[in-house]
Amino acid sequence: MEQPLPAAVAIEQLGFRWPGASGEVLILEQLRIERGERLFIEGPSGSGKSTLLGLLAGVHTPQRGTLEVLGTALETVSSAGRDHFRAHHIGYIFQLFNLIPYLSVVENVTLPCRFSALRRERALRRFATLEQEALHLLGHLDLSDPKLLQRPVTALSVGQQQRVAAARALIGSPELLIADEPTSALDRDRCESFLALLFQECQASGTTLIFVSHDSGLEPLFDRTLRLAEMNRANWRNL
Repeated sequence: MEQPLPAAVAIEQLGFRWPGASGEVLILEQLRIERGERLFIEGPSGSGKSTLLGLLAGVHTPQRGTLEVLGTALETVSSAGRDHFRAHHIGYIFQLFNLIPYLSVVENVTLPCRFSALRRERALRRFATLEQEALHLLGHLDLSDPKLLQRPVTALSVGQQQRVAAARALIGSPELLIADEPTSALDRDRCESFLALLFQECQASGTTLIFVSHDSGLEPLFDRTLRLAEMNRANWRNL
């Protein structure tokens, strides 16, 4: 009998403190996110959202407690090991996009598959080439104009750059997708088409989606909402 897969995220008694800080900025007693779940994270500036995302992506490690992502206890893994884990298993839509200015639009989208043989293999199961999957994702995001694709990414509008960053995060079907304010530069119509693609791609590959946004109007589209200001016990000291 097959064993069930571990949760996408399992946190117990986690505490995180920035170097040199007098106290912890994130204290979570327990958090569990199931595989395939669509989680909306809400919270004002300073509530710990960016810190939590950095921990889930293996950029930071907690000083105490356990942090399991896809069954891997990240607090026990070396910095290089976390880099490899992130490349293989996590797609990340950065708030500031982090596109590479000297690469084309398609090259930016296929970049994760250059660093991860696993994501490359998954992409090539669906399409004959990486470029074909990139064009498929870009087309869903209304970025199929050949003239547009030939421009340097720095010549694209902010909204266009945001959609390129989303396509890059989706390529190769990562098991976990972290989206940090991914719709902030999109108008309502583009936001709806973007979310439709995001949900479609995540459902097709069983990807867990963790989505941070200040747009509370998007909340009903998700399975549940995490109100981090209420959950983060480090905030309770200020009440």
